[in-house]
Amino acid sequence: MLLWIVLLNAALCVAGGNVTRDVCKEQICSCNDIEGDLHIDCEKRSFTTLQHLTGPSSHFYHLLLHGNSLSRLFPNEFANFYNAVSLHLENNGLHDIVPGAFLGLQLVKRLHINNNKIRSFRKSTFLGLDDLEYLQADFNLLRDIDPAVFRDLNKLEVLILNDNLISALPINVFQHVPITHLDLRGNRIKTLPYEGVLEQIPGIAEVLLEDNPWDCNCDLVSLKEWLENIPHNALIGRMICEAPTRLQGSDLNETSEADLCPSQSGGVDTSLVAPPTQEDTSASSALAPRPTPYKPSRDTSGPPNSWPRTQEPLQIS
Repeated sequence: MLLWIVLLNAALCVAGGNVTRDVCKEQICSCNDIEGDLHIDCEKRSFTTLQHLTGPSSHFYHLLLHGNSLSRLFPNEFANFYNAVSLHLENNGLHDIVPGAFLGLQLVKRLHINNNKIRSFRKSTFLGLDDLEYLQADFNLLRDIDPAVFRDLNKLEVLILNDNLISALPINVFQHVPITHLDLRGNRIKTLPYEGVLEQIPGIAEVLLEDNPWDCNCDLVSLKEWLENIPHNALIGRMICEAPTRLQGSDLNETSEADLCPSQSGGVDTSLVAPPTQEDTSASSALAPRPTPYKPSRDTSGPPNSWPRTQEPLQIS
């Protein structure tokens, strides 16, 4: 009779979803000590949720979940993995992180959510990741970023957002965030303002900005000045202008402020001036004075007359 009651209680717990399975004790995942660190490798286990699984309660560990089917993360998804210090979620087809999904992961320092289908970062996307120092979110479909998404991540130093669909960073997105390494390569960014964005990352040590369609106009002057004042070699890669036409293909580092903003430097942006019409050309020709024909000197006693020296075209290496 007692055994029946125990089995009945167990069945009720399973039905109610209260039973959790230890991924190491039940060998659901591969758990190995690597140089003193426990690595829980749950790669390609076809997990769609983690709410009925748990990690060791007496060890800190790195949790590797890449290659599963965790396409959507719900609140408290990782509540039973509170001893994780790093979390890998690459290649899960992840497209939605419901605010509160990372609650309980207050020890996680590194989060890898790259190679997924994430389209936006909401205000509370990373709620609960109080100790996060490293966030890798490259190769997603990221387009929209809430200005307050990183505001409580006051230990975040490395932010990797390359190869997404970002066209602009919101003002104050880095407020109170101690970013030292920023990767924005391969996005759709045309300009980066100093006020409200660049001024908030004074401790930058490495920044990657190449493969963006930079619009090299007056708005980029402040970015150029910022790049000239950050540590030497902090900018990795080249920034190539895509617009305007006259600067297309030019390296921003080799472009002067007068090139970027000719209107403010007294020049004229020739890319914006319409070519002369045939009427204008004919009228100018009619009004222009006729050139005086060249006549050789009659004095043959001295050296022959020389033609005016022409300037050789400037060779730019």
